[in-house]
Amino acid sequence: MRHFTISLGAASVALLLALTGCAGATGGSEAAPSAAAWTIPDSDPTATIQVIGILDPVKEGMNAVLAAFEKDHPTIKVEYEYVAFNDLNSVLDSRMANKDGNPDVFWADQPRTAALATRGFAADITSQFGPFKDKWDPAPYASSSYQGKLYGVPIANSTQLLFYNKDLLDKAGVAYPSADPASRTTWEQLTTDAKSVVAKGAANGLLFGQFDRYYQLEPLSGSLGGSAGATGDDNLTPDITSDAWVKAMTWYGSIFADGVSPRGVTAEQTDSLFLAGKAAYEVQGPWLLPNLAKSDIKWGVAAQPMFAGGKAETPTGSWSLALSPYSDAKEAAAIFMRWMSIDGGGGYTLNRPDPELPATPEAKKVYFARDLFASEEGKKAASIIDFESSNTAVPRLSTVGYVEFEDVLGRAYSDIRNGTEAKTALETATTELKTAWAQYGK
Repeated sequence: MRHFTISLGAASVALLLALTGCAGATGGSEAAPSAAAWTIPDSDPTATIQVIGILDPVKEGMNAVLAAFEKDHPTIKVEYEYVAFNDLNSVLDSRMANKDGNPDVFWADQPRTAALATRGFAADITSQFGPFKDKWDPAPYASSSYQGKLYGVPIANSTQLLFYNKDLLDKAGVAYPSADPASRTTWEQLTTDAKSVVAKGAANGLLFGQFDRYYQLEPLSGSLGGSAGATGDDNLTPDITSDAWVKAMTWYGSIFADGVSPRGVTAEQTDSLFLAGKAAYEVQGPWLLPNLAKSDIKWGVAAQPMFAGGKAETPTGSWSLALSPYSDAKEAAAIFMRWMSIDGGGGYTLNRPDPELPATPEAKKVYFARDLFASEEGKKAASIIDFESSNTAVPRLSTVGYVEFEDVLGRAYSDIRNGTEAKTALETATTELKTAWAQYGK
């Protein structure tokens, strides 16, 4: 997913810690109003709702989405406020402290669901939206829930694929990896093939679209049977030194040590390298497809690899919409949330000019009908995306300590990439997590 994977600087983390602090802090969950019984009405009220989102109204197409909603629901006016991702949590922290119902609805990064619920920032909407559970793919629903209750409605989803440069593989005499998820290649075989391609002159063997980021790398340890990274009450006991984690991260370090993957390349640079023909393989999301369609390289697509003897696991997660417990327009807000997430498959993804993977099977049918998937490789991509998002997608760790977790893991991944022994880096990260999570009383 393209937005939540931004690396956070120290200032941003400090602001986010306020969001994920203990429930007893000022503005915590005990300050939220008790849930009153209400239902989604059958007819539209006349109301104005205030919505905070992370998409630019013009550049990222939110104006088109909002115009479509107001056409379908003319008595509900949406006042949309665009907030940059890095500012979202600090803005929410300030607004919720006011308890004035502004915003009524806001974009909720799915890994933050536990923190939002614990802080009392997101209303429990289980009774209103729980009956729609079967409308969504399982992973987005799970990512929008905490302790068996629903705190958001998914509006998008994500997955990963393995893209490859046909010319570079042909030059090295390397077979194309399979697009069939049932016959997916292994990380071990891919390493061998990437070394062969590099030996024949390719600048890079394997790129990850998001080097050193938990979203993309967690399935490595998961494929070997590792946990999402923590266990115990509220997932606040670090679990990143298991044999599965150490083995997976040892492999991760080896591909850089052996010259298969480059050190010093950032997540913002990987797509450009692949599109310029300077890499044999890239693991990346469907958002690479529009640029591939406009590129000059001969490309192919395959299912994301797994470790030999392990299981297939792929990343997932995107955004949900959460309802403020202080909203004084809950019924109108719920109609907006239902339209964005469920009606017709989800008005958000159906009306965005920039294609984004929907969270509902219904909307995926429309998504896959786009010209983007008309080519032979595009059709393969569609089949892989459909399968992975419904079968192998595993949500990221659900914990009130997610912000600290993601930050600490990012540093550990980076250290491993740059030569630190995997076990040592993971043990250091465990110590850091125990210190960071002490604020939660664990």
